[in-house]
Parts: sequence; C-alpha cells; structure tokens
Amino acid sequence: MSPVLRTLPLVLALLAPISAYAQSNAPQPAPRHDWADRYLARLDPERKGFVTLQDAERFASAQFDRLDKNRDGVVDHDEFVASAKRSLDRASEARKAQVQRSLDRRETLFKTLDQHGDGKVTKDEYLAGTREHFAEIDAKKTGMITAADLRTAHRGL
Repeated sequence: MSPVLRTLPLVLALLAPISAYAQSNAPQPAPRHDWADRYLARLDPERKGFVTLQDAERFASAQFDRLDKNRDGVVDHDEFVASAKRSLDRASEARKAQVQRSLDRRETLFKTLDQHGDGKVTKDEYLAGTREHFAEIDAKKTGMITAADLRTAHRGL
C-alpha cells in the first residue's frame, strides 16, 4: 500500500472535525417568517415584538385615510372594495379563487363595520371595529398583541 493511501484515513479523520466546526459556524439562513410575523411587522414599525391598541388605532386611521379616496370623511362600499377588485382583475387563473375569497371577506367586513347600514363607514365606525378586533385577539387582556396571539386567534376562526 502506498504511503498516501495509508495516511488518507488519518488526514480525513483530522479534517472532519474542522469541517463540522466550519459548518456549525456558517451563517444560518434567516428564519422564515409566517403571515403573523409579517402582519405584526406592518403594525409594529418600531419592532417591539408586540402591538398596543394605540398602535393598532394609528395604523387603522392611516389605512382609513388611504381608503377614503375622495377625502369626504367616509368610505363607501366602492372605495372599500376597489383594491380587491383591481387585484381580482389582475390575478392569474391559478390565483383567481384565492383573490375572490379575499374580496368576499372584504365584503363581509364592510357589512360588519357599517354599523348604521347606510352603505358608508365613518372613521369612528372603522376605529370601533379596530378596537373590537383588538379585544378579540388580546384574549389574555394584556393590552398587547403578539404574533403568537394572532396565530391563536386565527386558529379559533
């Protein structure tokens, strides 16, 4: 047997721990964030890891202002569903059913928020809906919502 072949097992035995060490210290891929993490990140720009009712109201107020295209202080049905309808028009055949469900949920939400049944949602109605939804998700009554709270509430639907 040649000297190289005799020392090869020794060399491999010596290099294996180095390779394992290098792999364990290699940069790990970033953890994949699920829908709850992404949603929370939208509401929590300061990255506290939780959202308070004030954070949720601030976000909802800005969202209402974006929906109120004609700036008349109310969001009518057409304004409320406009973006979902545009998404449906642009959706591929593979995604049409998913986008249609989103539009259907938006229609249901509009009816829920329209407390007076007049086909319009005021900012007060919109914020009242936000407060009610926050209270439902904050089941432990801590005054904060985390991504885990969002997941738990979603499973309860």
